[in-house]
Amino acid sequence: MKIFVLLLLFYLNYVNSEVDNCNFGTCGECISYPYDTCVWCSEDKIIDRRCRSLKSLNGSQTWCKENSMYNPEHFINVTQDYGFEKKINGMNVQFRPQYIKMKARPGVPLPFNMSYLPAVDFPLDVYYLMDISFTMKSKVKDLKDQAKKLHRYLSNYTNNVRIGVGSFIEKAAFPFYDHNRNRNESSHAFQNLVSLTNNTQLFEKVVADVTFGSNYDDPEAGLDALMQAMTCNEEIGWRSDARKIIVLCTDSTYHSAGDGKMVGALKPNDMKCHLDNNKYTMELQLDYPSVSQINKVAKERNFRIIFAATNNVLKEYTALSSQILGSRFALLKEKFHVISIIKQAYDEATTTVQIDYKVPPFIQIDVDQDCISRPTRNCGSSKTEPQVTIPATLTVKSCPPNKVYKHTVYVATVGLGERVTIELDIDCECPCEKVNSGLSPKCHNSGEYQCGICKCRPGSYGDDCQCTGSSTDQKDLDKCKLDKNDVKLCSGRGACRCGKCGNCTSGFSGDFCEFDDNSCPKPNQLLCFNKGKCYRGQCNCISQWTGSDCSCPLEKKHCMAPYSKEICSGNGACHCGKCICNQISGKNETYSGVFCDFCEDCAEKRCKQLEEHAYCYHEHMDNKTLCVHENDGNINVFLVNKTEINYAKWYMAKWCKKEISNGTYLVFKYHYEDHQLNLVIQKELQTPPEANLWIAAGSAIGVVLLIGILTVIIWKILADLHDKREYEKFRAAAEADGFDVSPNILYEPPTANFNNPTFDPTYR
Repeated sequence: MKIFVLLLLFYLNYVNSEVDNCNFGTCGECISYPYDTCVWCSEDKIIDRRCRSLKSLNGSQTWCKENSMYNPEHFINVTQDYGFEKKINGMNVQFRPQYIKMKARPGVPLPFNMSYLPAVDFPLDVYYLMDISFTMKSKVKDLKDQAKKLHRYLSNYTNNVRIGVGSFIEKAAFPFYDHNRNRNESSHAFQNLVSLTNNTQLFEKVVADVTFGSNYDDPEAGLDALMQAMTCNEEIGWRSDARKIIVLCTDSTYHSAGDGKMVGALKPNDMKCHLDNNKYTMELQLDYPSVSQINKVAKERNFRIIFAATNNVLKEYTALSSQILGSRFALLKEKFHVISIIKQAYDEATTTVQIDYKVPPFIQIDVDQDCISRPTRNCGSSKTEPQVTIPATLTVKSCPPNKVYKHTVYVATVGLGERVTIELDIDCECPCEKVNSGLSPKCHNSGEYQCGICKCRPGSYGDDCQCTGSSTDQKDLDKCKLDKNDVKLCSGRGACRCGKCGNCTSGFSGDFCEFDDNSCPKPNQLLCFNKGKCYRGQCNCISQWTGSDCSCPLEKKHCMAPYSKEICSGNGACHCGKCICNQISGKNETYSGVFCDFCEDCAEKRCKQLEEHAYCYHEHMDNKTLCVHENDGNINVFLVNKTEINYAKWYMAKWCKKEISNGTYLVFKYHYEDHQLNLVIQKELQTPPEANLWIAAGSAIGVVLLIGILTVIIWKILADLHDKREYEKFRAAAEADGFDVSPNILYEPPTANFNNPTFDPTYR
């Protein structure tokens, strides 16, 4: 019985130690612990420790009086939230709220919502940046042909549109260009041909008169031209309240920072405008801009950039667009339709909002947008639901290292110029610590009494500042032993001062430095799975992770199959990032598979979810980025022929087909390898077999004839058998009546023998 009681006490103590990790010496350290909700008691002469976990108290007030307990509360206060009908600088508000005040303590997530509603007839400035090297002759001709339609088409989408055009080739210096050998063909890094205007006749005339130039190398001065087009605000005519779109059209790669040294342009690009008479005057002095400089200017000035390039440089400009915020790539095909590209860019600019933010490392912002078929942090509106609500969460991960607790955070929209300003007050210091009460007798006149404890002045230490210098007595030394029989103080891993262990060796913690902070579970050889901190021998997990080793995610996205909106396909529950499948209703079996979507009737549902995505990949296999979506997850796509789709490695895959509008079928298969979806698509569309009327009619006639012949044969056989039986009956009856049934004497055979009288058989 005694052993049982001891075990019970040990268990209760162990559980309590697991629950309560709040063991800190100051009020500020206590309330700023990010892995638990810790509260501080400033009451005098408290026996228990002053910092406790709120959940370990279980609502009990015996530990500390309520008026002496400090448990800071966070709050969110929206201080400015103009409605969408409000006009600022003559334009309707499109993004709200405008200002939020927050008070946060580390580890506590603060949710807030943002909203986006595109304004009607928002001003649109479109600047077309042409590569007019000789290889682009056909594409520039397409622009000339469409110049008359461009403004009229764009006016269908907004009645407040202006268009402009500029050109570029290359820096006009050897080795990129030679004046002596190319006297009839010019070259320039940038020239503004038409500033933004609604004068369509001027635009058409200038575009029609464009002359081509040349250069030696393949890369062009596209980034030089792009920098000037963005920074020359007055010369180009950009409006501050307009959506600004630049379409850069080229069939070659680009020069970037460092390449200008080849022509003697040694000065780094200064990201400023240098136009004189609409020509770039510093092209031979300033180096090409870097990609990061282009990104910085595009982000600060809210530009949307479209890199319209040919297929031979697809890889380069796809990579470039991924590094510049608010930009994208458009494939420049044989027959170039600039109108459709600009229309698509305007649609994206008006129906989508992309969120951008930059925060210090101790602050985390999560934008939770449930927008299927949209890139990360990008959400779109529609005609049926024009207003988009964007949930977000701000979390302070730890206290600022510089002890600056007030910060301003901006959550902005890309290409729109509107943002949410968050005034953030981080609670990492208790109010009682901010008061200088002077030397106190409670602290032996060697320190200040703050928050129920003594804050000792230099030269004194201890609970009551009773210790001076570095001297200690034996009683203090005994207090630094985990067990009185221990030989080593502070487990041999720290320094004993005034009866307390401090300055524990790196990697150890605890009142006696007894906990090894490397002894926590190491799944996959990662301490606390890299999702928590090992403290006092236990893993303290960060937000969205749990478990004794922090390997269990709380997010449900790990249990959602690619292109599915349901957790575990609606047939199970998500636990630690894995699906636990339910039993099939009415059957003595359960759903199976990584996402619980294996059953007799599941394939049809899954095929329906995948068919549109499979069709997209079938149509755009040369540019898969057009089919990439936010919830793709882990997916591989294979485009194979009719023979390859039947290979053994796809044997376990499920067959699917999608009917196309022309009556053909797209055939594809899917199967999983762990959490990875393999989508196998047949290149050839399947055509339903056509019926041959002649074969069908011939077959019918043949069958009828065959049946008739067989019927005659069978009838003949049966008739002969019947006649034979009747004859046998007649013969048997005649013999029974005494009639002679021998052969008929009147019967004469049909043949006769005659002897030759002259024939002598002896001569035979």
